[in-house]
Amino acid sequence: MAGTYGMGGGLASMGQQQQQQATGMLGDVAAQEAQRNEENAQRERERKAGNQQLGATVGTMAGMAAGAQYGAGFGPYGALIGGLVGAVAGSLF
Repeated sequence: MAGTYGMGGGLASMGQQQQQQATGMLGDVAAQEAQRNEENAQRERERKAGNQQLGATVGTMAGMAAGAQYGAGFGPYGALIGGLVGAVAGSLF
């Protein structure tokens, strides 16, 4: 009878060790998931910032082209001035 109790105690101890190991592994996985979520959020912020910068560049170029075309009616200096004004206006909006 004493041998059976000793065996049961060993199994309980082994089960407790496995539970502690599993709990520790779950904590590690949770930390990795939190880090992955933060990295994904950072990438999304960088993507949005890049899109905003691209939009500003395209807007500036469109403003410059529109200003140059409008200013061309007043000659070459009008095109130059219109392009500059369009570039400045495009970068502001």
